[in-house]
This record gives sequence, C-alpha cells and structure tokens, in this order.
Amino acid sequence: MVRDASRSMNNGDINIKELSSVLDSINGLFCAYDTWGRIVYMNKKLKALVGYPDEVLSDMKISELAIDRFKSVVEKSVRTRLLKGKEGEYEIPILASDGKQYIVAVKASPLYKQGKIIGGIMLVENITERKLAQASLRESQRLLADTIESLPDATLVIDREGKVLYWNRAIVEMTGFPAADMVGKDNYEYAIPFYGTRRPILIDMIVDPKVRFDNQYSYVKREGLALLTETHIGKLRGQDRVLWGRATPLFDTRGRVIGAIESIRDITERKMAEEELMRNNSRLEAIFSGTVDALAATTEKRDHYTAGHQHRVASLACLIAEEMGLSPNRINNIRIAGMLHDIGKLDIPFELLYKPEKLSDLEILLVQSHPEAGYDIVKSIPFEGPISDIILQHHERIKGTGYPQGLAGDKILLEAKILAVADVVEAMSSHRPYRPALGIEKALEEIQKNAGQLYDEEAVNACVKIINQGMQDAKDAKGAFCFPEDARGRTFCLP
Repeated sequence: MVRDASRSMNNGDINIKELSSVLDSINGLFCAYDTWGRIVYMNKKLKALVGYPDEVLSDMKISELAIDRFKSVVEKSVRTRLLKGKEGEYEIPILASDGKQYIVAVKASPLYKQGKIIGGIMLVENITERKLAQASLRESQRLLADTIESLPDATLVIDREGKVLYWNRAIVEMTGFPAADMVGKDNYEYAIPFYGTRRPILIDMIVDPKVRFDNQYSYVKREGLALLTETHIGKLRGQDRVLWGRATPLFDTRGRVIGAIESIRDITERKMAEEELMRNNSRLEAIFSGTVDALAATTEKRDHYTAGHQHRVASLACLIAEEMGLSPNRINNIRIAGMLHDIGKLDIPFELLYKPEKLSDLEILLVQSHPEAGYDIVKSIPFEGPISDIILQHHERIKGTGYPQGLAGDKILLEAKILAVADVVEAMSSHRPYRPALGIEKALEEIQKNAGQLYDEEAVNACVKIINQGMQDAKDAKGAFCFPEDARGRTFCLP
C-alpha cells in the first residue's frame, strides 16, 4: 500500500485495507488522499496507468500527478473543496512516470469518518482517446468550414432536418443574404434568396428522395450520387439569371446520409454567349447553304440537260448513307458534295456539253477532267468535311478503273463510293443530249451487275432497297418515285 493503514491523520485514520479490498475489485481507477492532499491509497488500475512505484507515490501529493502548469490549481482546489466539504468534477492532464500525458476526468468527494472529513477520494477516468478524437473532429470540422468558405462556387450545407449548417462567402455575394441570417435556419429558408418563397430546391432531393419537382428545372440529371440541374430564376437580386447546381449527400462514419451540400454557379453570361453563338452559327449556315445552292445553280444554268441532276444525286446519296447508318455529319458532307460534284463542268467547253453525237477520245479526256476542275474550285472553301476530295473521287471505281487518279478499294472515300452509285443511277435514269433515258430498271441492273467490281457493294444494296421500296410506294400511290425537296423547295422525281 502507499501508506501504512495505521498511519495517524489529523482528522482520524483512513482504513487503507478496507479501501483496497473494495476498490481493487471494482472496474475503475481510484485514489484516496488526506486533508493535505497527500496520496494515501491508489488502486492497481490507476497505478498501472501512471506507472509510479509505491515508494514514489508514498511521498507524492495528488497535485503532483498533474502537469506543471496545473499543479498549483489542483493543490488549491483540493484544499478548498475538502475544507468546505464539496464534491467536484473536472478534466485535467496528468503525467505518467514515463513522461506520457493522459487526459483524465475526475470526480472527487470528501472522505468522512464519524462525521468529520479525514481526506478525499476520487474516481478517475482516462478520456485521452475520446478527447483526441474530439479534437480531431473539431479540426476536421474547422478544415471543412474553411474549405467550404473558400470555394469559388456559392455553397450551402444542410442537415437531414433541412437546417442550414454552412452558407459560404460566395453565396453571400451571390444572394446578398449574410451567413448570420441563414445558418441555423430551416423550413426551406435557403430558398427565399433565390425564389422569394420557401420551397424545396435541388438539395432537398438528396436528403429526402420522396421530394420531386423536376418540372421546375430545365433538367435534373443524376451522376452517381450527385444531382445536377439548370434553372431560370427572376428573383436573384431582382434579376433574371440562369443558375447551375450540383448537390451531393454527406455521410457519417457508418455510411448514413446526415445531410447534403449544394454548389450553385451563375452561368447567365455563358448561356447568353452560347445562344449568341448558335444564332451566329445559324446565320453562317444559312449563308453557307445559300452559297452551295448558288454554286450548284450556276452549273445547272450552263448545262440545262443536267439541270436538277446534282440535287437528285445529292438526295439519293443521302438516302443511301442513312440506310447504311452513317453519322449526320458524314451525311451532310455527302449532301454538299452531291450538290457540287459536277461544278467542274464549268471548265468544260460549252459545245461539248451539248454535243449530241459520240465524243472523240480527246473530248472524252477533256470531259473526264471535271472532277479535278471541281476539286480546284472548292478546295479553298473551308468546309468541315472532305468535300473537295469527295468531288475529286466520285468517278473512281472499286477495282481502280475509274478516273482521274485510278484509286481502288479503301483508298476511295466511302462518301465518294456512295456518291458514285447515286450518280450512275440518276444519270442512267435521265435524258442526255447523246442518248435518251435508259430507265431506272437498267440503272439498277448496272449497279447490281458491277457491285464489288465498279461500285461499293453495301452502297449498291442500300440503293436498290431504297429504289424498290420507293417505286412500290409510288405504284401504290399511283405516282412517281420522288426525292425529298431541296433547299429551294423543289422535288425531283425519277422517270
């Protein structure tokens, strides 16, 4: 024992043997001291914590267990409480024999004998881990608060009950509502700065999945656990604004949703810029489309025998491309190339285009130069797609027997292969100065017979399917097989 049980004390004797027999068997840490604060008893569990041997403890006061700056405070507190017979509870850091510090919670009570105070007894609880955890949590919360406060986007955080926990600097600047007026508020108070009334907003769809009001937003999109949205509002400081929002859940250590965080961004200027860009693009597309039509019309006015040929080829080629599953961009490239594929004929002598009899070998070579001439005309136009190359290659053939470069197989663009099929079908179906129209049946026979040799087999199959279906539909309707209208509202029909 720290002190002999028979040691005399100024207010009587503390029976150490009785204390040890009781307190050593209890699940707790205990210490007894006399009216001067000298340690007279310490149970085994507390001894194991502090690590001092009995011979050291026998000469220690209870205040000497505290770290230096608390020693005098404990000394005074022990004396004062014992004199007044008061109990006390406090937390204090103590120092073990190995220099390690612990934080303990102490419950101290006077120790009586025959109605007189003969010392004190305290129950000690080691709360070091709890205090460290609390300190870590406070630090995490502080870092979280600092992080949220520093975010460039307007940000608010609510708990499961909808109470505002954080209202950062950026959202104060956006709304004009100070954090002091918002933090701690619930009942949809956070909606007032944006909508002028209390109502659920995006963040509420996170904490309560039953809340649904998607129709009040431009869209609500889910990305994993996050919800994203855009909304037009007219109450933000009295101005019409477009806001983007992203809300995500907050979890505790057990994975339970304990709240939500939403970031809000004013994208009004960006949306206005996008809308202006779309308007400009529409204007440019209209100008561009008009230019293409004008170029096509120039070719047709010079050669009235092929008037409408380029439009019909473009229409049929686009139908073939759609049947083959090409992308909208590639189909648009085919449309433009089809509208201009014979523009190179502007370089061909006028009399050759109208010559009714068979052309000489030299004249044929001259006519066959029109793909290169067309390429030279349009190559400087900044098309998004390979329009000039499609025009250059539209008379190339699969086995390399075409012109002007004698390309074969995969060296020919697929768009040019499709245009070649449409060009042959339309040309054979129409009248020319040097021959009458051969008819659609002869045209289909030509491309099917030479599929895989002269013409792309997949393009041929798609073309045959389209023509046969169109002719059947025309027969049922007792009309002609016609292509869709062009940009000027004209409809082209095959004989």
